[in-house]
Amino acid sequence: PPGEKTKGMMGVSELLVSTSVQCILFSILSAQPLLVVGFSGPLLVFEEAFYSFCNNYGMEYIVGRVWIGFWLILLVLVVVACEGSFLVRYLSRYTQEIFSFLISLIFIYETFSKLVTIFKDHPLKRHYNLTDTVQPKVPEPNTALLSLVLMAGTFFLAFFLRQFKNSAFLPGSARRLIGDFGVPISIFIMALVDFFIKDTFTQKLAVPKGLEVTNASARGWFINPMGKDNTFPIWMMFASVVPALLVFILIFLETQITT
Repeated sequence: PPGEKTKGMMGVSELLVSTSVQCILFSILSAQPLLVVGFSGPLLVFEEAFYSFCNNYGMEYIVGRVWIGFWLILLVLVVVACEGSFLVRYLSRYTQEIFSFLISLIFIYETFSKLVTIFKDHPLKRHYNLTDTVQPKVPEPNTALLSLVLMAGTFFLAFFLRQFKNSAFLPGSARRLIGDFGVPISIFIMALVDFFIKDTFTQKLAVPKGLEVTNASARGWFINPMGKDNTFPIWMMFASVVPALLVFILIFLETQITT
C-alpha cells in the first residue's frame, strides 16, 4: 500500500525536492560538487522507528521531523566550526565495512520482507475471484510469481553485469561503464519487462501528479513547527536533539566513509 512506512507523510515527492535543494546548496557552499548525498538504508529505518514513536505517543511525526531538522542544522554548524571532520582519522577500515554491511543488510531485509508481504496478499491458488479492476485485499493471479521473477531477474542481471566488467568482451572502457552501472541498468530492464506485461498486476510506486506532496490531505509543503492539528509538546522540541544526533551520526558516517 502507498505510504506504508509513514502513511504518506514522507514520500517520493518530498524526498526528491528536499534532496535536490540540499544537494544544490551543498555543492555551492561546500566546494565538493561531486559528493552525492542521498537517502540510505539506515535513514529509512530511522524514519520508520521515529514515526512509530510519534504515533504511539500521539505526536505529529512531521512536526517532530521539523524539530529534528532544526537541531541537525545546529549540530552541523557546531561540527563545521570545530572542524569535526578530523574525527575520521579514528575510523578504521573495519568501521567502513561494518557500516557498508549494515546498509546492504537493511536493503536485503526490506526486499525479502516486501516479497513475503506480496505472497501473503496474493497467495498461489487454483482459483481466483477475478474482477474488472484490482481490489484491495483481493488476491490477483501470477502477481507473486511475477514479483519473484522481477526481483530475481534484477539481482542476477546486476550480478552478471558486474562480472562482465572483468570479461574479454568489448573494449575496457565499455566494460567498466557497464559494470559500474550494472544495478541501474538491471533495474531499468526489469522495470521495462514489467511495463510490457499488461495482464498481470504488480504494485507500483505511488507518486502524485505534478509537484504535490504525497498525502495532500494531511500536510502541505510548509510545516508549522508548533503543530498542525495539535500543539507539539515543548519537552519534545528539546528532546528532538537526541534523534537529531543519531541522524547526524548516520549522515556523517555515510558522507565521510562510504562516499
